[in-house]
Amino acid sequence: MPVKLSIPYGELASYSPDGNSLAYITKITENYPFKRYRGGLSSDILVYDLVQNRAENITNSHAIDGKPAWVGDEIFFLSDQGENMRLNIWVYDGSEKSAKQVTFLRDFDISFLSAGGGDLVFEAGGDLYLMDAGTKSYEPLKVNVVSDLSLEMPRSVNVGNNIHNFSASPEGKRLVFECRGELFNVPVKEGYTLNMTRSSGAFDMLPSWSPDGKNIAFWSDRSGEYELYLQDPDMQKEPVKMTSRGKGFGYQLYWSPDSKKIAFIDETNDISVLDVDSKELIVAGNYTWNYGHGGRYRYPIAWSPDSKWLAFTEGLDNSHNAIKLFKLDEKIAHQLSSGFYDDSNPVFSEDGKYLYFLTNRSMQATYSDMGDGTWVYPNSTQLASVALLKDTPSLLEPRNDELEEKKDADSADEKKKGKKAKGDKDGSNDDKGEKEDEKPAVEVKIDMENLEERVTILPIKAGNFGWLASFKGKLVYLKGANTGSESRSSSLKYWDLEEREEKSIISDVSHVKQTADGKQMVVSVKGKYGIIKAAENQKVEKPVPTGDLVMDLVPREEWRQIFNDTWRRHRDFFYDPDMQGVDWEAMRVQYGALIEDARSRWDVSNITTNLAAELSAGHTYVFGGDVQKVKTISTGFLGIDWELDGTSYRIKRIIKPASWDTETRSPFDRPGVKVKAAYCIHSVNGIPLDPEKDPYAAFEGLSGKTVVLMCSESGEAADAEALVLSCLSPSQEVNLRYLEWIENNRKMVEKLSDGKLGYIYMSNTSGRGQLELVRMFYGQLDKKGFVIDERFNGGGQLADRFLELLQRPVVYNLHWRHGRDQTHPVKTNTGPMGMLINGWAGSGGDGLPWAFQELEAGPIVGERTLGILVGPATGHLLIDNGGITVPGARLYDNDGHWFWEGEGVAPDIEVWDDPNILIQGRDPQMERVVKEVLELLESNPPKMTPAPAKEDRTAAGQNGS
Repeated sequence: MPVKLSIPYGELASYSPDGNSLAYITKITENYPFKRYRGGLSSDILVYDLVQNRAENITNSHAIDGKPAWVGDEIFFLSDQGENMRLNIWVYDGSEKSAKQVTFLRDFDISFLSAGGGDLVFEAGGDLYLMDAGTKSYEPLKVNVVSDLSLEMPRSVNVGNNIHNFSASPEGKRLVFECRGELFNVPVKEGYTLNMTRSSGAFDMLPSWSPDGKNIAFWSDRSGEYELYLQDPDMQKEPVKMTSRGKGFGYQLYWSPDSKKIAFIDETNDISVLDVDSKELIVAGNYTWNYGHGGRYRYPIAWSPDSKWLAFTEGLDNSHNAIKLFKLDEKIAHQLSSGFYDDSNPVFSEDGKYLYFLTNRSMQATYSDMGDGTWVYPNSTQLASVALLKDTPSLLEPRNDELEEKKDADSADEKKKGKKAKGDKDGSNDDKGEKEDEKPAVEVKIDMENLEERVTILPIKAGNFGWLASFKGKLVYLKGANTGSESRSSSLKYWDLEEREEKSIISDVSHVKQTADGKQMVVSVKGKYGIIKAAENQKVEKPVPTGDLVMDLVPREEWRQIFNDTWRRHRDFFYDPDMQGVDWEAMRVQYGALIEDARSRWDVSNITTNLAAELSAGHTYVFGGDVQKVKTISTGFLGIDWELDGTSYRIKRIIKPASWDTETRSPFDRPGVKVKAAYCIHSVNGIPLDPEKDPYAAFEGLSGKTVVLMCSESGEAADAEALVLSCLSPSQEVNLRYLEWIENNRKMVEKLSDGKLGYIYMSNTSGRGQLELVRMFYGQLDKKGFVIDERFNGGGQLADRFLELLQRPVVYNLHWRHGRDQTHPVKTNTGPMGMLINGWAGSGGDGLPWAFQELEAGPIVGERTLGILVGPATGHLLIDNGGITVPGARLYDNDGHWFWEGEGVAPDIEVWDDPNILIQGRDPQMERVVKEVLELLESNPPKMTPAPAKEDRTAAGQNGS
C-alpha cells in the first residue's frame, strides 16, 4: 500500500539522484491560461529533504517557476523570470544556491520539460528539443509519428442532436435548422432534406425565413467576418451577402411583415434595420447598458403589422428598461414607457391597435425563513397592453349584456355558405372564406401624447414570463415555473381577449417561435420539434423528422474556423479594444500557423488556450468541443482511511463531519451500523480484497451501488459477518473529507481562541458559498468575533451581499417584559473579523477579500490571491459545441484603480503556508489571524446596549415632580 510522504501537499516532483531529496512544486502555473502572470498562484521550486524531514524554497519569487527536473547536482526548471517574461529553462546549482537562465526563446513559452539519462526534452511552439544537461546546448528533434490520421479524415456526421436555432416557413410546412454551423431545410411531415450551406469551414447560424417565403436570412463567417446573407430555400441561386460590416457579431434576425426589411441587435447593442433592396443599414437605437452576449440571442424586436414601426427595449439611466417605438419613414424613436417600472418584450397586436409587453410591477415580498428579516420580490412580471390610439377602448373595458338584433336573411344565407364563426374548434380563427386581397390593409397609427396613461395590466397572475406573440383574438406567452417551485418546465399559454381568461396550449416547452407568416408556432418540447396552433391542448404527436440531418464534416476546415472564431470573438468582445497592448493581429498569424500542425481537437484547444493567454487576463477559458471521450467507470467509496494489517485491509479511521452536519456521511457512520474503526474488510460482493492491490480496486464500478461487505473485528475471515450498505460516489467521498476539513478548522479556531471566535469557510461566492456563510454565521452568532476563511475559494458572483450580511449594523434594541432583551436585527454580530486568503482563491475569491479590504472589515492574513477577477466573462458557443469565455468588462475601485489583474489581492499580513509548520499539524495562517482578531476583541469588545431605567409616564413624572 502506498505510503504518504510528510509533505502536506504538492503537484509535480523530481527525485535527486540519491533518492534522499525531492524537488517539487505546490501549484501548477506554467500551463495556466495567463501569460506574464505574477499572482498568488505563481509556483516556487521547493526541495524536501526526506532524511531531515524539512523543506526549503529555493526560488522564492513572484515569477512562475515550475516543472522541476533533477539531473546530477542541478535542478532544471521552467521560469518566466527573464526580461521578456517567456517561460524558459533555468538551472539551480545546489552548491552555489543560485539559478541562471539557460534558454532565451522569445516567441513561444516552453510548455513541457522532462529529464532522463543526462538529457532534457522540452517543447516550444509545437517543436521538440533535446538538450544536453552538461553543455546546456540543444537542437530541435525530428519526430515521425505514424498515424492513420483518423481524427482528420472527412466523414459524414448526423447532427440532428446538435440543433441550436430554427425558423419555420410560411404555413409551417418546412423548417430550417441550424446544426453544427450548417443550415438544413427540413420538411415538417414528408419530403426531402437539403443541407443549404455545406461547409465545415464556415459557421452559418441564426436562420430566419421571410414572411413571403422567398428567402432565408442568416449570419455566416464564410467571408472571414460575420455578415448577413440571403439564400432562396430551394438553393437555385448562390447566397447573397447583404452586409459589409467588416467585423462584429449579429444576433436574431427579425423580418418585417412585408419581407422588405430585417432588424437585429449586434455586439455593440445597436438595434439596426437592413433594407433588403438597397442594402442600406440604419441604426434605430442602442440599449446603452450591457445586454450580455447570451441575452442578445433572445433580445426581442417587434414589427408592426404594416411594417412601418419597430418596437424594442432600451436601458434607461435608472437601470430600468423602457419600450421604444421607432418610425421607419421618419427615422425617429419615441419612448412609450417612462421607465418607472421595468418594461420589456414589446409585441404589436395582430390588428395593429395595441402593443403588448412585460412589466415588473407585482411586488409581493417573500420573506426569508432564517429570521433575519430579509426579503426578495420574485415572480413579479405581469402582462400589459396599451391602446395605441386615444379613442381605442381598453382591452378590459366594462361590458354590458344587451339583446342582439335579429339576423337578416342575407346573414343567415352567408352562414349556410360555411363561413366560420369566431371560436372554431380548430382554434385557427382565420377568415378563410374571405379572400386575401379583400382584407382591409392594416395601418398602424399611434397617438404619442400620454401614451403610457393608456396602459392596462391584464388580469393574469404575475409570474415568470418570456416569449410573447399576438394572434387574432389571443395573446400567447411562455410562462416559466415560479421561483421557489419544484418545477423547472415552461408552459405555452394564451389570454383569450374575448373570453378574458387564460388557457393552456402545451407544456414542457423549451423554445418557441412563430412561423414566418405569424399564423402558427414551432415549438421544441422535450427535444422534439413540431408545428402547433394557438389553441388549447396542442400536442407534438408527429415530431419533425431530424434523422436525416447529415453533414460532410471536414475536421481540418472546422479547426481553422474554430481558431479564427476564437480570435475574432476576443477582438470583438474583450473589454479593451486595444487588447491590453497586445498586437492581436500578430498573435493571429503566430498561433494560426500552429493550427496547420494540429492533429486533434485537443491540439486546437491547446493552441487557442495559449492564444487567449497572451492577453494576460483571467476568465479567458477554452473548454469542450468534439474531443474523444471514454466511458467513465466510477469507483464506490466508503468514507474511511485504510491500513494494511498483514494480509488484511483494516478500517484505520472513519471520516466524520460535524455532528450537526447530515449532508454527507460515511456508510459506517450511520445508526445501527456495528462495524467500527479497526474492523477488517475481507471482501465486497464476494470478491476478496487483494493486499497486493489498492483496496478500492475491488470497488470499481460500484459508485452509489448497494453492496455486501464481509467484516470482522478479529481480522479473521472465519469471524466475518455480512454488512449491507450503499457506497459513496467519488464526489460524495470528496465532499465528506471536505466537510471534515471544515469542522477540524472550526475546532482549531475554537481551541486557539478559547471559544471566543467562530469560524466560517466559504468555498466559493456562488450558491455553495452562500449556504456555507448563512449556515456557519447564523449557527455561531453567539461568538464574540469571526474568522472568515476563503482560501481555495472558487469564485462566482461579486461579494457585496456577503459583506452586507457580515456587517449588518445594530439599528435598534428591544426590551421585552418576557424574554431577553435583543438587538434589531437579531441576526447580526458586531464583533471583529479577520480573513484568510491564498493563491487558489480567484475570481469571486479575489472580489471577496478586495471588498473586505475596501470596507476595512478587518485584517487579511495569508498569501496573495489568484488575481483573475478582471470582470464578468461571457460564454461563447463554438461551432462544434465547444466554448470559450471572454471578459467583456473590467472592475476598478472607487479610487479609480483597476483591480490587480494577474497580481491578486495582497494580504495585510503575509504568512507563508510553510510546509515545515504544516508537517507538525499546525496552520500558521490560522494561528496568526486568530491572534490578530483576539487583539481587536480585547481593545474593542462587542457589547449590547443595556436598557435604560424604566420611565414614569404619569403627569407627575413628565413634569419632573
